[in-house]
Amino acid sequence: MKRKFVTEYAIGYMNSYTAMLTAHQLMKGGEISESLQSDLSKCHIYIIAARPLPYFKHESLRHENNKLSGTIGYRIAGEEKLAQFDDYRWELEDDAIKLSCEYPYREIKSLNAENKEVTYLPASYLTGAYISKTANKIEDLDRYEVLYVGQAFGNQGGRSAVERLRSHSTLQKILALTSHDHPDKEIMIFMYDFEHSQIISSMDGRAKDADNTEKNETRLFNAMGNPPNNKQKIGMIEAALIRYFKPAYNEIFKIKFPSTKHKVLESCRKLDISGLVVELDSSDLNLKLYSQQVSPISHHIIQIDLVSGKNRQSFFFFTGFANNPEVIK
Repeated sequence: MKRKFVTEYAIGYMNSYTAMLTAHQLMKGGEISESLQSDLSKCHIYIIAARPLPYFKHESLRHENNKLSGTIGYRIAGEEKLAQFDDYRWELEDDAIKLSCEYPYREIKSLNAENKEVTYLPASYLTGAYISKTANKIEDLDRYEVLYVGQAFGNQGGRSAVERLRSHSTLQKILALTSHDHPDKEIMIFMYDFEHSQIISSMDGRAKDADNTEKNETRLFNAMGNPPNNKQKIGMIEAALIRYFKPAYNEIFKIKFPSTKHKVLESCRKLDISGLVVELDSSDLNLKLYSQQVSPISHHIIQIDLVSGKNRQSFFFFTGFANNPEVIK
């Protein structure tokens, strides 16, 4: 196993935008602002994840001086756990005069004098937007198990993750199975845009037998000037995430990525790219993603060799970075 060229390089991607919503919000529909629609239209990678289902202990709720306090409940393996929240600011909107929380106690509604809904506050939102940023942080509700990774990319590249998911048979299957097998969990949808990309290079001047001719530099400049197109990029990111998390509901790419037979890697082979890096960051949302194979952390770095170690040293060989197993043929 020798270094083929003095310079080796990998291509790296990192999420630049993340949106999250519950499966209930997705399927219920509703109006989406133009600015949010514009952001979501760029999201072609999505993750279906699960966490314990939060609900309000309705008898604990207190609304005084435009502040809401009470208790959030959730269950793990059937055992109820409780967490207190205090002084969540909520000034009643428009003509609302009171609050109501009815079974199954997953949201609080503000009502007007005619008992018509003015607005509502889901327990899911409160745990994410408020509790996770306070001293009462609930770690159990900040951890999401990755169940499925997919892409939404139409023939013209215009189909967004929202449009794809609303008619997605796999999502329907996950919702049905989760409702039956894990009734104490809720399904959350994460949608990602990967605008950030870079070529990362490494040089080994000690590799005496490696090619150090003009071709060595030409390859690098060619890769920098002709990166994979958007469709190829999305395909590689999807495959890398599946290989890394090994989600229960994914089958394609689950074990056999990367493979010399995968068309998504054709652009990398043409550019002689020997490594793939995908970063998935959730620190701005104060949450952690995990799977049965991956521990819960807020910033995941996935590094995959795209060349066989039996024939050639990859980008990662001398970098000190850990990498996933070599190419499976």
